[in-house]
Amino acid sequence: MALIGTVPRRCVNLPPGSLGTLIRYRLGKKVREGPELEEFCRQFGKWLGAPYVFGASSGRSAFQLALEALDLEKGAEIVFPIFTFPVMPMVAQILGYKPVFCDVNPETFNAGPEHIEPKISGRTGAILATHLFGQPCPIREVAALARKRKVRLLEDCAHACGVRVAGRQVGTFGDIGVFSFAEGKNMPCFGGGAIATADQDIARRAEDILAKAPLPAAEAITKQAFAIWAKWLLTRPLIFGITAYPALRLKLLLGQPLMDSAVGDDLLENFLHSNPRISRLSNLQAALGLRQLRQVDAFNEGARRNARILTEHLGDVPGIGAPRSTEGDHIYVYYPLTVDPQKRDDLRHYLLRHGIDSKTTDMANCATLKPFLGPRNAAVPNQGPREASILEICVYPVIPENEMRRIGRLIRTWAGLPAWQTTARAVPCPSHEGGRG
Repeated sequence: MALIGTVPRRCVNLPPGSLGTLIRYRLGKKVREGPELEEFCRQFGKWLGAPYVFGASSGRSAFQLALEALDLEKGAEIVFPIFTFPVMPMVAQILGYKPVFCDVNPETFNAGPEHIEPKISGRTGAILATHLFGQPCPIREVAALARKRKVRLLEDCAHACGVRVAGRQVGTFGDIGVFSFAEGKNMPCFGGGAIATADQDIARRAEDILAKAPLPAAEAITKQAFAIWAKWLLTRPLIFGITAYPALRLKLLLGQPLMDSAVGDDLLENFLHSNPRISRLSNLQAALGLRQLRQVDAFNEGARRNARILTEHLGDVPGIGAPRSTEGDHIYVYYPLTVDPQKRDDLRHYLLRHGIDSKTTDMANCATLKPFLGPRNAAVPNQGPREASILEICVYPVIPENEMRRIGRLIRTWAGLPAWQTTARAVPCPSHEGGRG
């Protein structure tokens, strides 16, 4: 059983000094409130190029804040990509809006104006443009459509913090950008989220809403922060190899599920029992966010480098679809392979036996989930890749380049190709258009 050279399915990205920050702020009783809150919002806005930023305790809470600050008419329709994290349309539905789903591009998983426009009606209040897996959707064209049809535009940037299109950060093209700092994202801040806007009226409403929202309890924040730091430790490749990896191999041997999280209808059921509400970003989360802002661009560049290595190996593998960037930047917060659904688990188990953990996706075909069944969504074409065909590989820069090459060789071997032969045509790593902001 391989213990050295193992690769976890997800590596938590925390900056150096995170544990010290956590302990210092806990002992100094600065977990809930302090000057870092205002400073982080100012610095994050400066980095994004957005005049107004407001923090929330989670990405989900940030999305709820965005919807309430947008102040749509109750009952308004919101157009979502059919393939997305189902909690997002669930939040909209809880608030009294009607999620309507449009299809997505089967290669990028994102929706463009050609998918969105047929779903716009006289009842449409907003569009949610999602930049899935770290690749931007055609946001300039979607923004032009929103202006033409006079509907609001939100951007789901949970997977896309630091993505630029023509030199401009995603999250600044629409009325509101929504960000997540959860442990599985590229800029985790012991949890947390934020919204960004250039609209003064939206900013005023968001400020009023947050003024009435509670701060999470210090003990709850501290407990969550220590849990995320522990996951950071356990997802270091060496530590993973001597802790979680043997447990996964045992589960594989016994034919048991591989520690996968709840998805689809089960995920929504758990969410509804969590008493979702808006709460504010904590000072501790903001303090860590200030550290993250100093390194997130370099982290994203490292993920691109690793993704390029893997893509070069997989370009000619039959039956394997590697992600391709077709619009602006791509930071590969997730690297989704598309595989024949009947073969996906076989590939997953093969990789695990060779020390490479991977995961199925948390995204879902939302039109098939119980809360969203209805005539407006029944007409969505069921085309393109769906959750049963996706296998996510971690390409975060904590994983050495030689390990990325080994993953590529293993997948080639599984597919029956020579492990040493890579594609003659290298796939270039996407670069920033217009430099760093």
